[in-house]
Amino acid sequence: MSTSFGATLEEREALLEAARSISPQIQKAADEIEAARQLPKHVVDLLRSIGAFRLIQPRWLGGHDADPVTQILFIAEIARADASVAWCVMIGCDGGFVTRDLEPELAREMYSDIEVATCGAAFPPGTARRVEGGYLASGRWPYASGVTHAAWVQFGCRVVEGSDGSDGPGFVRFVVPRGDVTVLDTWRTTGMCGTGSHDIEVRDLFVPDERSLPPRPSRRSVLGDPLRHPAWLLPKHLGVPLGLVEAAHEEVLGMAKDRVAVRGALKDDALTQATLGETAARIAACRAYALSAADAAWEEVCETGEMSDLNRAQLRLAITFVHRECVGIVEQLYAVAGSSALYTERSSLDRRLRDMHAMNQHVVLGESNYAAAGRLLLGQEPAAPFW
Repeated sequence: MSTSFGATLEEREALLEAARSISPQIQKAADEIEAARQLPKHVVDLLRSIGAFRLIQPRWLGGHDADPVTQILFIAEIARADASVAWCVMIGCDGGFVTRDLEPELAREMYSDIEVATCGAAFPPGTARRVEGGYLASGRWPYASGVTHAAWVQFGCRVVEGSDGSDGPGFVRFVVPRGDVTVLDTWRTTGMCGTGSHDIEVRDLFVPDERSLPPRPSRRSVLGDPLRHPAWLLPKHLGVPLGLVEAAHEEVLGMAKDRVAVRGALKDDALTQATLGETAARIAACRAYALSAADAAWEEVCETGEMSDLNRAQLRLAITFVHRECVGIVEQLYAVAGSSALYTERSSLDRRLRDMHAMNQHVVLGESNYAAAGRLLLGQEPAAPFW
């Protein structure tokens, strides 16, 4: 970890301890979160109390300015308690990227309450028409995770001909108050229920120029502020599956020590022993890959302001591999737990299995990313979303 940028080791440990301190309360609220299909206010207040949504806000704005490794570890601690809450933290702290693309005075004005969450949606893009002083935006976007508690909403639009007949810049991002968008109650799912990832919609919404942002380029020199590099939007995803599988493994370990099944004491069962040993190794491998890929890329960007194709590919490979590997790990743990995993009042394994499968449907986690990484390593364009 760079000693010049990001969190110090002491700051990292303080953040992780803060996350651990609220985990018991989050765990107690798990059923409420799932039933509500969003984060209840008291859970959002807990997250605000430890600065979760300012995780990557710059220091000059009062944020933690946490490096990617710290982001992953912090989100993993939250995910050990509840994956939906961790996902909302992972998305909600994106305000730290927004403020880096705004004029500082505007960033201070918009985020005068530094504890607020930000959410966003990208595809399919809406449309925007250039008008005097800004744009008129229209569109509907799915998967706006955390919109029910966010203060600011991002979305992307394809710019069509302006009112003066001129062409726009092609694609533009907007940041608007949550009250400016219509939230459509669409998030009815089998997993990650508590993320409140509803559709959002706007119709001819005026957005001033000052709150329009350029699309993120794939390469950009960012000496002096490494978190401005566009590649850092996604690696924090890694914290959600890592925390989930670690907690699932601990639960089955505890279950095996105490439970006697038809086939005898689980702790003496050869299949249980082998499964717990194998999954422990697979979890450790996932953790090591995630943190080493993030740290190597971070060091490079801190030193040079750029990220090599090798590190870009390794980051995206880690994100895809870890999520897909964690599906198999949770399935193994669920199977070896037997019928106890079916009872929601006795076990969290059913919810964790559904959550793991649901998050893996995200576009940035599909197997097509392996081919995109291969193209990048071969010196070609990845030709995939968010690369």
